[in-house]
Amino acid sequence: MGALPHLASAALLGTLVLASCSRGGDQAIPPVVLAINATVAPLYEDDQTTIYQVTTPVELPFRQPTAEEAAALGAAAPYPRAPFQLSTDTRITVRFTLSNLDDEPRTVELLVDPWNEFVRYRPGLSAGEEDSMTPNVSGINRWFVIPPKSRIEGILPPDDFLELANDLGTAMTIASRPGTGAFAGPGLFNRAFNLQNRSSEPDPLLEQYRPATSAAIIGFDLGLRSGQRGNVAIELVIDVEDVTGDRVIPVDNPEERTPIGVPGTILEPPAVPRME
Repeated sequence: MGALPHLASAALLGTLVLASCSRGGDQAIPPVVLAINATVAPLYEDDQTTIYQVTTPVELPFRQPTAEEAAALGAAAPYPRAPFQLSTDTRITVRFTLSNLDDEPRTVELLVDPWNEFVRYRPGLSAGEEDSMTPNVSGINRWFVIPPKSRIEGILPPDDFLELANDLGTAMTIASRPGTGAFAGPGLFNRAFNLQNRSSEPDPLLEQYRPATSAAIIGFDLGLRSGQRGNVAIELVIDVEDVTGDRVIPVDNPEERTPIGVPGTILEPPAVPRME
């Protein structure tokens, strides 16, 4: 969903503040609102399941390479070329606050679907039993039960974004060499992004797909999902530490560096093959 619902209460506004530890010092971008309210239309609905979901893009201030830097980049599968922005060049930390303004508990799922400089991951829905639709696994899926009139705070540490970078590279490899038979469809993609599956641990199915070098996460689609209507919002504070000192655009942008922006290529898991 592109448009977000209007909320009358200022307490439901989600604010994205981005601090960059590069030469530009702290950096802030305008407020971003992300909330589910009682007027949101379902993303999906059938006789047994209703899914409400809102999303918004979050672009981080990573710069494009100069012409000289781009010319020096070689080949590195599964990417079209070697990444300019590597996952180890920066450290990303996300602190979030989920707010429930209702008089009853709300169950909500926090979603983060990653981008690198080549693709934007969009998990979508897959056909389940009896032709019902089930969401594929996002880059990050975390469920929360928020008590009435209360807030929950949490953090996504740098290790989560290193894992996201590797998982997205893994998904790109799977897309270039799709599975067959029992591994056709979205199964391998969902396995790669599964919270329990960490790239630091052996996996006999995914080892062949994991990239040697991971392209950095340069943005993501932030989402909230619920099976019920309600008034829930999220507030983010994002810190980006520029480890190398020249990958994040400084706040004053003295050299007029060009941001990478939103990738133009969407990466989606394939549909479940239909049995004849």
